[in-house]
Amino acid sequence: MIGKVLLPLDGSEASLKAFIPAKSIAELLGLNLCILYVSDEVLTQEELIKKLNIKTAELDSFMISQRSGVPETVIIEEGEKSDYIIMGTHGKTADETRRMGSTTAGVIEGTFKPIFLIKPDSYMNIINGKWVPHRALIPLNGAPGSAQALAPAVEILRKTTAKIELLHICQSKAEPIKEEGGFTAPYYEDYPQHEWASWSKEFIRRFSPVMENHNHINMSVSMAQGDPGDEIVTFAEKNNNDFIAIAWHGTMSQFRAMTLKKVLAESKCPIMLIKIKD
Repeated sequence: MIGKVLLPLDGSEASLKAFIPAKSIAELLGLNLCILYVSDEVLTQEELIKKLNIKTAELDSFMISQRSGVPETVIIEEGEKSDYIIMGTHGKTADETRRMGSTTAGVIEGTFKPIFLIKPDSYMNIINGKWVPHRALIPLNGAPGSAQALAPAVEILRKTTAKIELLHICQSKAEPIKEEGGFTAPYYEDYPQHEWASWSKEFIRRFSPVMENHNHINMSVSMAQGDPGDEIVTFAEKNNNDFIAIAWHGTMSQFRAMTLKKVLAESKCPIMLIKIKD
């Protein structure tokens, strides 16, 4: 059975920003693109297409359906039948001064499916109507759980010529990683250069077994020191990363997911979230 990419749309320009990346990823992976509209109003297919601002010339490239109910609940349910969810951070009623709308926030907390978030101001290099990442950033904190971001991201990136940049961030006051198998770099500015090289090689060996059958992928590891959110945003801007994949624990409550909140607020490229299964 052919898998699918789920694209929730509500007719807003902000949500439609996710159409090209969703269509591109579906084509790249050979998946069906399924557009979902959630509303209690009943529309004909023609009315629905018009409401969602979809070009009729593109109708052959996707399926479209509508369901009633609470948007985030329906999206999560339909997402369980999908391989990826790709959606805008904001919809018709969302305040764009906030990092995301309530529906998107509910979906990312409620699903374990890999989910792409496209902001209204996301920059995407679109060529011939397609978006394909060329330089991907995957931050890893040295815990095996964070490496879960690799597999779904590599499934996409292995189909491209994109370079994968692994970024490990050292924090002087960070608590030691309690997860079994954790592996972090020592926080020493004068650490011998040859030791850094040795550490980098071991870091890649431990956290990228998913790469074993994809030797054609260009991958490197970099290290930074400081606040993780700041370092990720700065690194992405400096290196022109056009795709960021982040593993997280699944809650946006106060004082949690501070790194992700920073990245969502300030990054300018599509972000892929993978919730860690504890």
